[in-house]
Amino acid sequence: MLQTEQDLQAKSGGLHYAFVICLGGFLLSGIVLAAQRLPSIALDSVRQTLGVGYAEVGLITSVFMIFYAGLSLVWGMLGDKIGTRWAMTLACALSSVGTILFGLFGGTSLAAAIVTWSICGIGCAGLLMAILPKIISRWFAPNKRGFGMSLCTPGANFAALILGVIAPLVINGLGWNMAYVAFGIYFALITVFVGLTFREGPEEKGLAPYGAPKGTQAAPAPKLEEKAVASGKKVSPLRQVARMGITWHFGLFYAVYQLGYMAATQYYVVSMTGNGFDLATAAFSLTIGGVLTIITELVVGSLSDRFERKNMIGIMVACTGVLSAGYAIYLLNTPAPDLIPCYFFIALISASTGVITVIMSGAGEYYNDECRATGTGMIGTINIVGRYLGPWVAGIVIDATGQTAYAFVIVAVAMIVSCFIAFAMPRAATVQAKWAANN
Repeated sequence: MLQTEQDLQAKSGGLHYAFVICLGGFLLSGIVLAAQRLPSIALDSVRQTLGVGYAEVGLITSVFMIFYAGLSLVWGMLGDKIGTRWAMTLACALSSVGTILFGLFGGTSLAAAIVTWSICGIGCAGLLMAILPKIISRWFAPNKRGFGMSLCTPGANFAALILGVIAPLVINGLGWNMAYVAFGIYFALITVFVGLTFREGPEEKGLAPYGAPKGTQAAPAPKLEEKAVASGKKVSPLRQVARMGITWHFGLFYAVYQLGYMAATQYYVVSMTGNGFDLATAAFSLTIGGVLTIITELVVGSLSDRFERKNMIGIMVACTGVLSAGYAIYLLNTPAPDLIPCYFFIALISASTGVITVIMSGAGEYYNDECRATGTGMIGTINIVGRYLGPWVAGIVIDATGQTAYAFVIVAVAMIVSCFIAFAMPRAATVQAKWAANN
C-alpha cells in the first residue's frame, strides 16, 4: 500500500530526506568555491616553489577554468545517462583526486601542476549548473524548487568566508603542498557522503517531492526495465536540447550575465585599493558582501517560488546593473572616495548576485526530466564566453582610461542588457506545454 508523504515524514521525525540532498548540494557548492579560491591564496607559495613568473603560474587557473566551464555539457549528458547520483559522485571524486595530486606533484613542474589541477577542474564542472538543478527538481515540488536551491548555493559563499580564515592558517602550518592534500581529503569525505546518501529521486525512499500537496502518494521507485521501455526511440537529450530555442536564449542571457559578474568580482578589491585603501580594508568589503549574498540567496530563492522565476531574475539583475552604474558614477566624480560608500556599493552589488540560486532553478524548469541535466549543462558551457570576456574587456577599458571605475561601467551595461534578455524569456510552463504538444 502506498503511503502519503506526511505519513512517511512523521515516521522519520518530520525531516524530509530532501534536506539531506540539500546538505550535499551545500557541501558541493563549497568545493567549487574552494577550488576557485585556493590557488589565489597559495599563489606566491606555488610560484616560488615552481620558480616561474606570474604569467606562467596563471596558466594553472586558466586551464582549470577552461575545463570547469567547458565540460558542463558533458557532465549534464552523463547525469541524464547514468543518473545524477553516480555522475555527481564521480565529479566529486575527480575534484578530490585532482586536489590531492596537485598537492603531491604540483610542485615538481609547471606541467604537472597544470595537469593535476585540470583534473580538479574536470570534476568541478559537474558539481553545480550541470546536474544540481535536475536533482533539486526531482526532490522538490515546483512551488518549492527555489527554496530547495537556496539551501544549496549558499555553500559557496559560506566556504568563501571560512576559507579566508582557515586556508592561510593551514598553508602556513602545513605548507601549500600538504594543505592541498588536506583539502583533497576533506573533498574525499564529501564524496563518500554524496555516494552514500544521494538518491535519484524521492521515489527511491518511498516519498513524494518535498512541498507536494497534502495527501500526495509516494510513487514507487521505477524499475530499470520500465525506464528502458519509457525511453523508447526518442530523440537523444543533446539533440532535443539543441533544438529548443530556450537553450540558446537562456545561454545568451547567462553568457552576458557572466561577462558582467566576472568583471565585477575581478575588480571589487582593485576599485578600492586603486583609490587609496589598503588591501585588508578593501578585502573586508567581500566579507560583508558574502554575508549579504547568503541572505539574498535564501530570500530570493523562496520568493521565486511565488513569482515567475524569469521575472525575479530580471529584477535582481537590473538591481545589479543600477548599483554598478551608481558605483561607477560615484568613483568617477569623487577624487577621494570615502570608505562607507565603497562598502555600500560593493556589498550590495555582491548581494544582488545571490540571484544565482534562481538562475539555476529557473534554467532547470525549462526542460523535462529526460534531458534536464543536458539542458542546464549546455547553458553552463555557453557561459564560458562571458566568463572569459568579462575580466578581459574590463581590463582593456581600465588600461585605456586609467580608472578602475570603468570596470563597473562594463558591469552595468552587461547587467542591463542581460536584464532585458531575461524578461524576454518565455514562461517555463509555456515551453513545457509546447514540448509536450510536439512529443
